[in-house]
Amino acid sequence: MPVVSHMVWYRVGAADEPARRSGIAHFLEHLMFKGTEQTSGDEFSRLIAENGGRDNAFTSYDYTAYYQNIAADRLDLVMRLEADRMTGLRLRPEDTKTELQVVIEERRSRTDNDPQTRFGEAYRAMVYAGHPYGRPVIGWPDELKTLDREDAVAFYKAHYHPSAAIVVVAGDVRAADVFRLAAETYGRIPDTAGFDEAKRVRPAPAPLVGDRRLVQDV
Repeated sequence: MPVVSHMVWYRVGAADEPARRSGIAHFLEHLMFKGTEQTSGDEFSRLIAENGGRDNAFTSYDYTAYYQNIAADRLDLVMRLEADRMTGLRLRPEDTKTELQVVIEERRSRTDNDPQTRFGEAYRAMVYAGHPYGRPVIGWPDELKTLDREDAVAFYKAHYHPSAAIVVVAGDVRAADVFRLAAETYGRIPDTAGFDEAKRVRPAPAPLVGDRRLVQDV
């Protein structure tokens, strides 16, 4: 069966988060699966699965990416779904509260309960002290627990729009068909926010002077 991989990479990640709002990029990644004005609840992933596909997402320091692997003749479906949630995300208060607890538990299980990961987090914070790359993608515990719906909405409106997105398609599909589908879906979205690479703050890390020592109880 001809298959295709479709990805949308947004040029925003943990290093672009506002002060005292670490973890908001990853939190919003979770919330992107909570429905839009056109799809409800888990309908996005359910539709992908019902059509024989798989979907997921991931967040890093400089980008957030969403992807689907699916039959090539379903590419129009995934493009329509992604274009819909690029502008039509619906964040219900109950969903944000529930999903925040999911993220807090994710941090607890993958970081707080893992000595190696905790050491890596502390080491990165030491090496990149005062730098955006020094904060953990999942967020600091004291800041993560304060995130709310308003934070997610503000971050979404500021960073999720066509000029901040890169669409990648690979597989058994013609380039002409990809461009046509992209024009019919993403091309119809007004880009009111714009994207300015110069506004992304990436200062040079401060030089490490003298000895640094990191001690951790396990």
